[in-house]
Amino acid sequence: MVMVYVPAGEFVMGSTDREVEEALGICNEKWGECEWEWFEDEYPEYHVVLDGYWIDRYEVSNAQYRQCVEDGSCQAAAACDWREPPDEDSSRPDHPVVCVNWEDARDYCEWTGARLPTEAEWEKAARGTDGRVYPWGNRFDGSRANYCDASCDLDWADSDADDGYARTAPVGSYPDGASPYGVLDMAGNVWEWVADWYDEDYYSPSPGANPQGPDSGQNRVVRGGSWINDTNAVRAANRGRDNPEGRHSHVGFRCARTEK
Repeated sequence: MVMVYVPAGEFVMGSTDREVEEALGICNEKWGECEWEWFEDEYPEYHVVLDGYWIDRYEVSNAQYRQCVEDGSCQAAAACDWREPPDEDSSRPDHPVVCVNWEDARDYCEWTGARLPTEAEWEKAARGTDGRVYPWGNRFDGSRANYCDASCDLDWADSDADDGYARTAPVGSYPDGASPYGVLDMAGNVWEWVADWYDEDYYSPSPGANPQGPDSGQNRVVRGGSWINDTNAVRAANRGRDNPEGRHSHVGFRCARTEK
């Protein structure tokens, strides 16, 4: 896996009142019954200082994960929702691995000598230091991410864009969607497990330096949105959560390390 370096320093994490209101407006335009509380977990915006670290440029692929399985260090991805067959990775080696739970992701990263990124590390790698909404800037562009567009067979599909992929796309398929550090697929394709337990109130207050998330919880944080989601979910500040034992065809991961 190619990794990129994110230098030490401060960045803006979370969303302002205005950004939450904008997300709420987009949600209501699409669904008509959204509530401010749905986005409250990414509020308030605050400044975080992180040490330097490395993060995978791409989401971990089926072919890469298969090496860990063959080594006996990882559990094979199982069939999960959308009736994904367990052997589908052999026909899509360059697509992100899915149907892996949080422990599977952790085990793979440890096998490579790395770890799952913290939620703060993930967000800085996705949006840089200028508080941008998406990895590439502040305006959504459907050609820069794999989300639920015209190729998606779900009710909320966006007909204004069509990337040709009904579900996952090969990792790195959207170079114009790169983050300021050159990290790819941080908006869409698959949600990504990170290290932290989820707490909707963690941002207020939260440690200002190298936050590691709560000590415990029921769900783990996932980030980035996926091929099943609309534009709101692929915002860099958006927070998702899932049962760490869950396996889904729209959830994968990438790894990080403090020292390369």
